[in-house]
This record gives sequence, C-alpha cells and structure tokens, in this order.
Amino acid sequence: IRRPPRSTPLYSSAASDVYKRQIHIDWIWAKVERVGVRSTRLRSINGEAIVMSNSRLTNGVISNYAEMKKRRLVHKLGVVYETTYEQTKSIPMMIKNIVDKTENAIFDRCHFIEFANSSLDFELVYYIPTSDYLQAMSAQQEINLEIMKKFQNENINFAYPTQTIHLNK
Repeated sequence: IRRPPRSTPLYSSAASDVYKRQIHIDWIWAKVERVGVRSTRLRSINGEAIVMSNSRLTNGVISNYAEMKKRRLVHKLGVVYETTYEQTKSIPMMIKNIVDKTENAIFDRCHFIEFANSSLDFELVYYIPTSDYLQAMSAQQEINLEIMKKFQNENINFAYPTQTIHLNK
C-alpha cells in the first residue's frame, strides 16, 4: 500500500519558509512545530498548542519575525505642561544620548510632536539590530529605565491623563 505524500511540493516549499520560525498570524504569535497535509501545529508564546488549517494559514498574512534583520520601535512619551521651555528643548538630546549608549540600539529620531490634552508629547524612534525578541526587549527596557532615571534627575515629570473641573458657586 502506497501512502500519499504528506504535503504537496508547492505547499511544502512554502511551509519550509516558516517552519521552526517565530510567526504572527491574525492574533497568534507562535512557532511552527509541524506542517501536515491538512493542518499545521503551532506553539504559542504562552505555551499552548494550536492546530490551524493550512487553508487558513495560506489565506492569511503571515509575519515571519525570524527573518527580521532589525526591529523598529516607536514610542510616544508625554511630559507635564509644567515642563520648562529649556527642559522641553533638551529632551530629544537627552533621549538620543541614552539610546546611543545602549548596546544593540540605533537612534533614529526624537521630536516634540504635539501639545496634547494633558501632555507635551515626544515621539522616539530607534532600531534594535536583531531578530532576537529577548535581546530587543532587554534593550527597550534599558532605554525606558534610563529615560525614567534621567527625567527624575532633571525634575521632568511624565504626564498622565488629567482633567480640571472648575466649580462656580
């Protein structure tokens, strides 16, 4: 008795591109464990086994993060309106220096972008030149902690949503 092939050559080559790689499809972040004839077994980052039909996999958009050469991270930071002009003007350079000193991080830009409802907003963009998620998160954490420390030393306060209500008697 002759068994049918486990997968078609066309699908087999496509599946080999993502096999054992970290992928993101729909709402799932997972590694491909096994590609079968009708379904693919995934292991989510939370540890659960997920079986997905191959038709759903091939009809969806798959982001293969293992192929990523660098990660672009974009963060919005808000400081309180009581921040002085001099402090506000110095924030982009403070942040640039922090990112430049961080291993595995490449500064792109930091700009004062908006007078928001309850904050003066800055946008920070930098790259992490690795496909390793844990390395990227470690660099991001180091940058965030150093920003907190620098702002604390410079008496710059982060904003949070606030509302002032004036009552008339």
